[in-house]
Amino acid sequence: MHLLFATNNAYIPHVATTLASIFENNRNMIFDVHIMATDISEINYHKLNQFVNSYNHSLDVKLINSENLEIDLSVCGKWGIFPSLKLYAADLYPNIDRILYIDADMICLNSLNKIEEIDMTNYYIAAATDEQGAEIHKARLGLSKNDFYCCAGLIWFNLSKWRQDKIRHKCFDYFNNPANKSIIKFGEQDVLNKVCQGHIYELPITYNMFNYYWLHHKRNIPERFKSQIDKYKKEVIIIHFIDSCKPWFKDCLDPKKKLYWKYHSKTPWNHEKYGYSPIFHGYISLVKEKIKILFHKLGLKIYDYAFDN
Repeated sequence: MHLLFATNNAYIPHVATTLASIFENNRNMIFDVHIMATDISEINYHKLNQFVNSYNHSLDVKLINSENLEIDLSVCGKWGIFPSLKLYAADLYPNIDRILYIDADMICLNSLNKIEEIDMTNYYIAAATDEQGAEIHKARLGLSKNDFYCCAGLIWFNLSKWRQDKIRHKCFDYFNNPANKSIIKFGEQDVLNKVCQGHIYELPITYNMFNYYWLHHKRNIPERFKSQIDKYKKEVIIIHFIDSCKPWFKDCLDPKKKLYWKYHSKTPWNHEKYGYSPIFHGYISLVKEKIKILFHKLGLKIYDYAFDN
């Protein structure tokens, strides 16, 4: 299976952590790892290459100069250019027919091999649903309420059909149209949902389970999955740490962050620490949140924004 990441040098340790979780839980698979990087240090490249090779997989890194791309950074959204790089996959990898794009804030807990069994003949991409709140994005993009809106954090690309139907060109025609500048709020995710609509294969929700589906209030869980969400949690394949406070930050209070550190410990960056998140509100606020979590865990008081097991 071909895997794809889009990143910069700072995120390489997190890419490695995601890879460790994939490698450890897919021992019967062979992976060709492809990375689009805006920059990568020589040290990080050699560490990553040695790490990937140690599992008997291969690494291919392409350095991308963002100034050479037809991407309007003002439309990319809060994530910047990196997620939008995936739109170039069909051009940059002309000899690959299928490739799995994965965000570097994901942890794999089960096998990915069933993705390769999907008949993608009539589909440009396969992806899992976005959260319940994403229903409003359909109206913004001019989609019907019965159309499917996916999360672009994990995408199984049919690159051969992309090339055949010139989907990259259609994406950037939409992306760079001045009339759409006020419509696009979530960068390439909006673009993919608009351009590929009708040709998106829906993956099971277990392939992209947002970490805040474990919050007590459960409001973000798509309505059609709420009644069986406990079942999906037991069968989860990919956990997506969608919050701004990622699991590698000290102020992350998600108990599932231990999964990140479990696989991070298997990488060459196992001794690295990453400090506090950009949204850190100080030690007093952190202590108060930890007390709430303790009360919630003990059942002394229930908090909507505390994580259930």
